[in-house]
Amino acid sequence: MAGYDKETGPSLYYVDYIATLHKVDKGAFGYGSYFALSMMDRHYHSGMSVEEAIDLVDKCIMEIKLRLCVAPQNYVIKIVDKDGAREYAWRQSVTDAGVIPA
Repeated sequence: MAGYDKETGPSLYYVDYIATLHKVDKGAFGYGSYFALSMMDRHYHSGMSVEEAIDLVDKCIMEIKLRLCVAPQNYVIKIVDKDGAREYAWRQSVTDAGVIPA
């Protein structure tokens, strides 16, 4: 969950499998989260610009596509800030260019 409050600013929360709420700086969920979180641990820093954050999300998506055989086909990047929640961009998987049709 993500939100913005005038007094506390932006907040991101993770709800685990036993419904415990955790406040976090960065997050991902699902099978791909194991790969995405390791990328975030390496590249995330507080105070990132939107462009830096989107670049990091793109790196996470590429890592998931590379390493997870059941990776989703499409990804939606959303931004939550003082102006509310909005869809920022779509990312779609590209079929393997190196595969020659039979």
